[in-house]
Amino acid sequence: MSADAYSVIVNALGFTVSAVAILYLARQTRLGRDQAAIAVNHSILSSLRELHVVLAQRELLGYFYDGRECPPEDPRHREVTVMADTFADILCSRLHAHEKMPASESLEPWRAYCADMLRHSPVLRTRLNAAFWPHLDRLGGASGGPPGPPAP
Repeated sequence: MSADAYSVIVNALGFTVSAVAILYLARQTRLGRDQAAIAVNHSILSSLRELHVVLAQRELLGYFYDGRECPPEDPRHREVTVMADTFADILCSRLHAHEKMPASESLEPWRAYCADMLRHSPVLRTRLNAAFWPHLDRLGGASGGPPGPPAP
């Protein structure tokens, strides 16, 4: 066999090994992306569960699920407002995460959940602010409630 034939065989073998390595790398990248998406979703849902426990312990769920108002003169106004801001952080974080992970299958259900929360919580609606929660603020009009105030 000539040197040219050996060269062709070695080049073909090198090409094959490179192609397999690239395919393996692509597979690993997809797995890494999927694992990162799962970790982000788990983290956000854990935060939501923890917030629900706090809201239940402090008897604040009505402000978020039952349409209960919390005017500024309410003795719990500051506490409810802080919880509303925390709730908005969690909701907006997951909306933002979904934008960065477009392959996620739970974006539409999460959007529906956020819109439902805005519909049922006047406290959340009053806290909407495009500067702080832009992803959530965009849902303000879709929720049936008023959009938040404009960004400063």
